[in-house]
Amino acid sequence: MTEGLVGDDGFAVDASLIRADANRQRSADGVDEVDWEELAASRRAVREYLDTLDEAAWGAASETTPKFVSRSDPAAQWTGAHKGHAFFAYATNYLIDNAERDADGH
Repeated sequence: MTEGLVGDDGFAVDASLIRADANRQRSADGVDEVDWEELAASRRAVREYLDTLDEAAWGAASETTPKFVSRSDPAAQWTGAHKGHAFFAYATNYLIDNAERDADGH
């Protein structure tokens, strides 16, 4: 705000779910042990997900044990947020500044 990049009087928030291409029948129960290194050898999504983690971050995002974990896309989370059939999804959250700016960005 001191640099004039964002205002302080109006914001919009969006939280959306994006359905993941992950199959419940091929998932593991949240309490099951999964050999992620073996899966990473043959699944690009698993390999890329594991490459973004370090020991401190693994499992530290939540104390909650998930009901199911996708073996093909571990970044997807099992959700029933839409009050219908549960599915694997990604959560997106955006906070947008609504301040009006002139052509110079002020």
